[in-house]
Amino acid sequence: MSGLAVAILAAGRSARFGTEDKLAALFRGKPLGLHTAEALTGLDFGHRWVIARTADHFCVPGWTSAGFETVVNADAAQGMGSSLRCAAERAKEAGAEGLMVCLADMPLVPPAHFSALKRVWSERGGLVASQDGALVSPPAIFSREQFGALLDLTGDQGAKPLLKNAFRVTSPPGALVDVDDTEAMRRLSSQFSF
Repeated sequence: MSGLAVAILAAGRSARFGTEDKLAALFRGKPLGLHTAEALTGLDFGHRWVIARTADHFCVPGWTSAGFETVVNADAAQGMGSSLRCAAERAKEAGAEGLMVCLADMPLVPPAHFSALKRVWSERGGLVASQDGALVSPPAIFSREQFGALLDLTGDQGAKPLLKNAFRVTSPPGALVDVDDTEAMRRLSSQFSF
């Protein structure tokens, strides 16, 4: 699967989390920002990147240990669109056939779901996204043909408009929740894990 790259988006402002760095906060015994990287560790990718705000983020040693290169998004203040552009630029430069996009604040996605996305993409190509009920979201895989659309993104909207045309892979119930605030962190910390 060397033609598939993976990028974890970790450059958000975490404004709803307060003054604390959300990704450094402990979730089930380890920093929130490390869960996705560690869930992806056993899977084969040609390239692995974490798109971050700074090169000295608290999670960098853990990301490096999981095999990820930290890429600084100098335009992170512009919103998620800039991180997607940064990831797409890396994937295009690397000659990747596809790019899996994951979010650092979605700690409950199990390795089996990432594997299912990869399997479906390798069989179908195109655009493959995750679905839980009516929610269609990352993790998602964009084929090289969609890199141009990612490079055109602006603001904080992200790739949501693109995902409406994706082939959807059902996730375990509740796996696609993201941790936006301290209340979600407390609630999810005590819930069942996959």
